[in-house]
Amino acid sequence: MSDEKNQQVANVLEWLEASAAAHPDKVAFADDASELTYARLERGARSVATGLARAGAVREPVAILLPRGVLQPLAMFGVAYSGGPYVVLDSGSPRERLAKIVASMRPAQLLCCEETRELGEGLLPGRCLDVRAAASLEPDDELLADVRLASSPEDLLYVLYTSGSTGTPKGVMVTHANVVSYVSWFAGTFGIDESTVFGSQTPFYFSMSVSDLFACVRQGATMQIVPRALFSFPVRLVEFLNERRVNTLYWVPTALQIFSRWDVLSVAPLEFVRKVMFAGEVMPTPTLNYWMDHLPEARFADLFGPTETTDICTYYKVDRRLADDEPLPIGRPCEGLRAYVLTEDGRQAKVGEEGELYVGGPFVAKGYLGDARRTMQAFVPDPLDPARGLVYRTGDIVRMGEDGNLRYVSRKDTQIKRSGYRIELGEVEAAAVAVEGVGSCAAVFEAARDQIVLFCTGRKLDRDRVAKALRARLPHYMVPDRIETVRTMPLNRNGKIDRHALAALGASA
Repeated sequence: MSDEKNQQVANVLEWLEASAAAHPDKVAFADDASELTYARLERGARSVATGLARAGAVREPVAILLPRGVLQPLAMFGVAYSGGPYVVLDSGSPRERLAKIVASMRPAQLLCCEETRELGEGLLPGRCLDVRAAASLEPDDELLADVRLASSPEDLLYVLYTSGSTGTPKGVMVTHANVVSYVSWFAGTFGIDESTVFGSQTPFYFSMSVSDLFACVRQGATMQIVPRALFSFPVRLVEFLNERRVNTLYWVPTALQIFSRWDVLSVAPLEFVRKVMFAGEVMPTPTLNYWMDHLPEARFADLFGPTETTDICTYYKVDRRLADDEPLPIGRPCEGLRAYVLTEDGRQAKVGEEGELYVGGPFVAKGYLGDARRTMQAFVPDPLDPARGLVYRTGDIVRMGEDGNLRYVSRKDTQIKRSGYRIELGEVEAAAVAVEGVGSCAAVFEAARDQIVLFCTGRKLDRDRVAKALRARLPHYMVPDRIETVRTMPLNRNGKIDRHALAALGASA
């Protein structure tokens, strides 16, 4: 789409309608069992919206509880047509967490299927609508036209729940305008077009999915939804990606590490992948170098940002090979955003000085649903120019390099103080992952024992050798007190390292 068209887009449904008109028979979304063309996606979504309207859910929040697959984007666009925001629930989450999200969101309806109906009825009794049945209805075009006339770019598109430090999930409110601004930037910056075939790894309740899902629909591209089970069988995963002619990946680093850990690409090359983007965690440089060695024609990019900036706020297009012990930059602010690094006393940090990253601009969400206190703590007046509105305090500690690129240091909540020293656990991990033989690693602090514990994966890993290497790389007060080897890292539902599980494992050792 041209810049002129971009300016006219007020609602993501305009992207779907344009792609359905231009590519009606092209596959928009596919999983291992079924697929949706753009024409079927548009009509099905309008039918789902009609079903929601008949159930009384017009411009009302709706929960989506479906297995991973093509029914999820069908339901998401269906809710958008009904004029309300959606929340995608993870059917594998503990029921207590799901109940908290439903209590916060207060959905008028819950979209389910035969496989999830029992769980859905337990969460929202008497208000569960089968998405397959709804998708078979005749669309009520007149009603849907009225809903669209009443819509605004500032309407909520979805609410995405992140973990809260108090144990209560935080519902991040994201508008159509947020997604239109962010995805237009994403698609233009990374050359997403109608020839793009995404291999989708991230769940639809995770903010990273916003990038490839909506960029796919905006550009008339195709998304192949990768079955979660294939990540336990990497050669079969390569076969799936090759069979589906996937050429673009946007994954968490832990998923990419599967290939380097088992040297998969030496025996099962990826035939079509030409773009590899990653976010959600720190990418170990040795893993990046492995991918660059095996896909010399591909382009790589490190993307960084919290859910509260729709997905991303800084990016780094990898333009050279880095040494294994050289941290990967998180780059520069996305065009159209303003980003500041502020010290604890409110100064703008100098080059090389650590501070918290603040972000303002059109990607920044509208706050936390029903939680004014936490919204006011995180979304604050621009400290450098209050007249410019609110900025988001990311809680990420970064520093600016001499080359103009930001470097990630750690989360504020993973900084520890011990023996008078402030210690960044991320720095411990960066040093460890550069040690030959270490596959992936994570450092946790056991306050009860006043110990730093480093968990590592790696074949025939020699803990004494790793400890010796770390003593040569780190100040004495940062060297882990214990090094524990694990066969595989525990992962959370987003595919990232589960640090809470590691902390529990360390405490029981």
